[in-house]
Amino acid sequence: MMGKDGKPFDSPDHLFEPKWDGLRALMFFRRKKIEFQNRNLRDVTVSYPELQSLSGMIKADKAIMDGEIVVLNQKGIPEFGQLQFRFGQTDPKKIALLHHTNPTTYVAFDLLHLDGKDLIKTPLKERKQKLRKIVTEGSHLLYADHVENQGTAFYNECRKLGIEGVIAKQLTSPYLPGLRSSSWTKIKGSRFVDTVVVGYSGGEGARSPTFGSLIVALFNEEKKLVHVGNVGGGFDNQTLIEVKQALDKLETKTPTIEGPIEAPSPVTWVKPHLVCEVEYGQFTRDRMLRFPRFHRMRPDKSPEDCRLDEDILSG
Repeated sequence: MMGKDGKPFDSPDHLFEPKWDGLRALMFFRRKKIEFQNRNLRDVTVSYPELQSLSGMIKADKAIMDGEIVVLNQKGIPEFGQLQFRFGQTDPKKIALLHHTNPTTYVAFDLLHLDGKDLIKTPLKERKQKLRKIVTEGSHLLYADHVENQGTAFYNECRKLGIEGVIAKQLTSPYLPGLRSSSWTKIKGSRFVDTVVVGYSGGEGARSPTFGSLIVALFNEEKKLVHVGNVGGGFDNQTLIEVKQALDKLETKTPTIEGPIEAPSPVTWVKPHLVCEVEYGQFTRDRMLRFPRFHRMRPDKSPEDCRLDEDILSG
């Protein structure tokens, strides 16, 4: 089951959970045996051997849960960048190393089946109550707790902690497998950062006259420009034309930053004179923007002020 996007709100008819920034996964538990399927229903059990310890923490014979596999930092906040190292791993030696350096936790937030009884038509509040009773929390298993009524205040507190956002769910809603329903509302936080435009990738199709994405960078501690992402979304047609005109005046044959740039088409470099404000979700572990989206150009900002400091990284 999936949700639709929305904004913070208060409601006596909803519960509000943190939006766990991880790998969405169904857990199938049967007679102490555990299996996981990802969003595409692909078996990912082998990649997370430490989660087999959950078998002794569930008070049931059979259960199907919905939740997220996450890697938590020392503050208990999920870090998607650390989890990325675990994706798709099948090499036993790599998995053995990663499950010590990047240990995962399963956060259970819904119960779809319990001991032979299908619960998807049962109201969410009852499903959560049953889930809470059968889960014993530990280092690799958490129950996704929630608040009721005060969705706006809860959202604000989650954002202060660095949590990606909040999911609002109707207390009486059934579970609708495979559907994106208004019964669940994703309230996702965004952040903004001023970046230096150092180049652009060639456009394709309708965007061939302009560009595909802006290559953006920030000054690091050594006052050296480093790549932090490619920004291809958020432009309207008029903005594409105006930005391309500004880029044409700044073209240079010398690369503006060092190192390879991953882009679907050739990169044209420009002198680092333009500042672009980017909306994003967070910075990844390797200091790249996650979900970057163009917000506006900032001719009033100086490129030298666009810095990759700890305040930005910690969000």
